Amino acid sequence: MNLRRRLLSSTFLGLAFSGHSFAQNAPVVVREGLQIGALGALRSALPEVAARNGLTYEFKDFNDSTAALRAIEQGELDIVNTTTQHLVRAITEGIDVVWVAGWGGGYNVLVARKGLEVPANNAAALKALVDKRKGSNPVSIAVPTGSLQHAKLLGYLKVAKIDPDKDVKIVNIGFPNHSRALEAGEVDLAMTLAGFGSLAMEKGGATLIQHLYDGPFGKQEIGFIVRRKLIESNPQLVQRIVNSHVDAMKLFVGNMDKQIEYEKKYSRFPATVVDSTERQFLRYDWRTNVRDLKLMAKEMNGLGWSKDDVSPKIDQAIDLSFLIKATGQSANALSQW
Repeated sequence: MNLRRRLLSSTFLGLAFSGHSFAQNAPVVVREGLQIGALGALRSALPEVAARNGLTYEFKDFNDSTAALRAIEQGELDIVNTTTQHLVRAITEGIDVVWVAGWGGGYNVLVARKGLEVPANNAAALKALVDKRKGSNPVSIAVPTGSLQHAKLLGYLKVAKIDPDKDVKIVNIGFPNHSRALEAGEVDLAMTLAGFGSLAMEKGGATLIQHLYDGPFGKQEIGFIVRRKLIESNPQLVQRIVNSHVDAMKLFVGNMDKQIEYEKKYSRFPATVVDSTERQFLRYDWRTNVRDLKLMAKEMNGLGWSKDDVSPKIDQAIDLSFLIKATGQSANALSQW
């Protein structure tokens, strides 16, 4: 698989590996886009390692990945965390961004309100309930329409032989309102972010129906993108940005207690919710499951969310050369986890 390894040229030979110091007069300010409330462990860890790469970070919060994608397109950001869905959107809309590092996955959970008797990991039982309530009282599911969670929900329902257009009622509700909507009985299910799912289970008696992670669901959900123009104009800066992200992740990846410690420094969730979310659902890794990005491209085309299947274009939208330099790992090792 060619993941633009040709970029490992003499341009990068003079760059320091992650963990080495950069000579500098003043740190370069890097503008990083993040979703509100997201990636708390990274926000907490980056300031500890940025200086060794000659950087300082200015975090800019966005309500969703679409807004962050538009901001980087307009040159307002240097790097942004994004979903696999939004990488595909960028390709289909001609937004020239490049995926340079992974973050992880495990964010997608389907939970049921208290009293809805459906066992976990049992699509057949959910279908039986859906079939029983077809017609005037269909099972209702909260999800922000157009989101990654919406796409994953539609894929899950189809695999379960549930028609998302005819058999259930999908309600456009934002993640912060999912716990309240479930507790009030406004909806039966919520396809939500792991933190809000954990909150609903702890505070409102919700139950887990399915954690859409690994196996047929894939693992890669989140990563980091930069503009291709930045790579072309200042590859040294991109290298330093990637180095610092790897350095930050090394402070907690593989150490769950440390991961939770860093997350709690930023998260607005109760400490017990942070603990359960991180331990039960979320997994972080700077590597990228390239096959999952291609799967998302195919899924979006199958859903009619993109006119064309852009999975053949995924390789050209990924550049792992900076991660190779930052980690010393091979392109093959970095393209799966």
